[in-house]
Amino acid sequence: MATPMSGFMAARPMTQTSNHYTFGENDLAAQRLAYLAAAYERPSREFLSAWGIENAEHAIDLGCGPGYTSLLLRHVLSPHLVTGIDASDKLLSHARLRAPSITFIRHDITHAPFPCAAADVLFCRFLLTHLHEPATAVRAWSVAAKPGARLLIQETATLESDEPVIRRYYELVAALQSGYGQSLHVGADLDRYVGQDGWALLSSELVAIEQDASVMARLHALNIRTWSQDALALRSFDSREIADVQSGLEGIATGKQTARSVRNTLCQLVAVRT
Repeated sequence: MATPMSGFMAARPMTQTSNHYTFGENDLAAQRLAYLAAAYERPSREFLSAWGIENAEHAIDLGCGPGYTSLLLRHVLSPHLVTGIDASDKLLSHARLRAPSITFIRHDITHAPFPCAAADVLFCRFLLTHLHEPATAVRAWSVAAKPGARLLIQETATLESDEPVIRRYYELVAALQSGYGQSLHVGADLDRYVGQDGWALLSSELVAIEQDASVMARLHALNIRTWSQDALALRSFDSREIADVQSGLEGIATGKQTARSVRNTLCQLVAVRT
């Protein structure tokens, strides 16, 4: 990177609000979700093992994307039926090829009722961060849950890095998501979305994870190639800065530049349908 990060233009204020998936639905987005699934398989597997209901009748994967978390639900909890729900036809096409024995349904997960049977287990990972009204989604999910069902949520509370280019990437993503009424660090406030509307809080825990910087940079480099073309990003960010951040991330991803691990604190929340 030719210029120091301190010389980059700051993100301009953004005000647009929408349930808008800024990370895209194209093939790059699908590839990035494959890397994300590998990076977070262990903490998600441990979370499901600790709090999920084994051999349940029905498990729903909320915002299933290309189906990696749907398969994880099946492998860890062995429910009789797994249903993945997502609004993206593109990502669902990947999911159906990846897991033909799982049922995948196109539906807006913020709107109840769902076009499937009520579930014993509902799981989502990094979903509420993309919604501008998370409480609306959580209310909708109570309609899709049987009495006594468990809702398991993993969301980011903090993302921290000593590497300036990664840190700046997080600032840009946070600004872009804020422009759509979303929160990169929604996990920091996750508890306030339960305890009413049919849910009772069972557990809420902050879990610190160290992620290899090259792994995270690879994810972020794919992300920025997608969201840098977002209409709001084009209006709000300096194109030269975006190019420099992308170049810096790719340097870390390929090992040309070394960086310390990324510190990611997850909020892992469990609620029970009352």
